[in-house]
Amino acid sequence: MKHRGMIIGTACLLAASAAVMGGCTFTSKSESALTPSLVATSEGAAASREEFLAEQEAPSGYRKLYEEAVAEGYEGSYLEFLQALGASAGDASAGVSKALTSVVGIECRFEEYASARPSANTQTVYAAGAGVIYSVGDASGDAYIVTNYHVVYDLDSVGNESIRHISDDISVYLYGAGESITAEYVGGAMAYDIAVLRVEADALEDTAASEATLADSDSISVGESVYAIGNPEGEGISVTSGVVSVDAEYIDILSADERSELSLLEIRTDAAVNHGNSGGGLFNAAGELVGIVNARTEEDGVDAFGYAIPINLARAVAQNVIDNHEAAAAAGEDPERGATRASLGVTVQVTASESVYNETTCKTYIEEQVTVKSITTNSAAHKMGLNIGDVVLSASIRSNGTTYREVAVTRMHMLTTFMFELRLGDTLTLTVARGEETKTLSYDFDARSDFTLYA
Repeated sequence: MKHRGMIIGTACLLAASAAVMGGCTFTSKSESALTPSLVATSEGAAASREEFLAEQEAPSGYRKLYEEAVAEGYEGSYLEFLQALGASAGDASAGVSKALTSVVGIECRFEEYASARPSANTQTVYAAGAGVIYSVGDASGDAYIVTNYHVVYDLDSVGNESIRHISDDISVYLYGAGESITAEYVGGAMAYDIAVLRVEADALEDTAASEATLADSDSISVGESVYAIGNPEGEGISVTSGVVSVDAEYIDILSADERSELSLLEIRTDAAVNHGNSGGGLFNAAGELVGIVNARTEEDGVDAFGYAIPINLARAVAQNVIDNHEAAAAAGEDPERGATRASLGVTVQVTASESVYNETTCKTYIEEQVTVKSITTNSAAHKMGLNIGDVVLSASIRSNGTTYREVAVTRMHMLTTFMFELRLGDTLTLTVARGEETKTLSYDFDARSDFTLYA
């Protein structure tokens, strides 16, 4: 069996020099810095920066138990709570066991030309990877699986060019099961290395398979225990453990078609990541999915640098793919194979960055000042009234008169991810700091030209 690597290329370990929406310049906090927590405390909306930042995260595992204990009167710190439970290290076996039911092995069959010169002769090759069950029981009852784009793509295959050499013979294997299940390619975005597969509802009946529980990847902590579950070397589902080394960074990596270099947002971990782990999950101790494993560095002399796409970004792209595909099917149109991101038409940069430590939660938060650097004429940003120099504090989405998604923009990457949440007809509202004023600006994304397709 031919095992195509989970490495999209040698990961170039460069700090964030360019994000999808613009460049970054990292500096320390200045006296004039404006961030969501600073504005909230100055306006009396929060008692402290530490409290504001802690309120933004979605707790998981032991932290949920801790917050419940605090609500019932417990006065100790998070660390003291763990020590009282005798769980400072934590036994993750229960969480990992649950996570195993949502991970699948993937095998893709490709036909390649037998020589560099195209001819009638082809050879069959196979690629091994992994995936995570994202949802079970949509409108059709089918299940969706998230994996990496490069797992189901082969540059050298004699594939259907309309779907970019994607395998049309994909099999998935449940943990502990010997028989394969046929999967169908739904769509994906090469630029974000995310693809979505679908299996029929009855294929999972009478099995232990279940959809993954998603964590909030913007709430993970450096040093937090994580578990990579995948299909290394195509030899079956296995688990490796480690910690979060970096909670969010951009790395330069070669795209699946080897035509461009991507700057991808990643979680770095020292958990062992090998060929075939691609598309598998990075889980926390509670068995919640924090990322989709997709790369590691192969630089000489560098060890234990594995990467996973944060689940907040992977989920936003995958759900976008699913929604586009289902909308096209409902309208009787040709299947939509990609993800559409709302185009704001703005370049943002980090003009200040600072760490804030919360003694109660025993957690260090990074907060960035996200500033508008440039604006494209006649873009959504221009029409909504954004100015160069505005500091983005928060973003929200309103659909049919109801706000259904809202986020404090404490890190630059959060704004990029947020744009995948918008759908045709939605209204985006940004709250910005402009000098000493706070302004609220809105724009209706009511035209298809307001979106960019990634396929």
